[in-house]
Amino acid sequence: MSIRTKAVLAITAVALTGGLAGAPAASAATSPTVATSAGAATTYSCNVYWRETANYAGYTAGYSWAWNDAVYPGHVGDRTVEIQCQLKFWGYNPGPVDGDYGTQTTDAVKSFQSANGLTGDGIVGQRTWPLLRGGYAK
Repeated sequence: MSIRTKAVLAITAVALTGGLAGAPAASAATSPTVATSAGAATTYSCNVYWRETANYAGYTAGYSWAWNDAVYPGHVGDRTVEIQCQLKFWGYNPGPVDGDYGTQTTDAVKSFQSANGLTGDGIVGQRTWPLLRGGYAK
């Protein structure tokens, strides 16, 4: 287990046990971390919790705190893992939480956008992030 993964798990545990002052009761959308064989895709756990900073308040899974960066189909990485976790949290199916912004994630983003009054273009940008986060700028 990487140091980053251990840190995320530790932070999540603190948040879920009420260790963050002023945070609402934590909610979690979870999927198990799957041990994979060599060459297989990695899947990530999703523990979504409320987080506040000096400028923002909203939900996170701890993989990325992006609010304005545009993330497109084809992107691979932490921001995509965050998007996939947020989609699961809100009841949309992005497929496996693997950090790969593929067809299932794109379709889930489009559905989420349409259900929230946005044009369903499949791109998570400055209008979609705040809705995924369920938060606000202070």
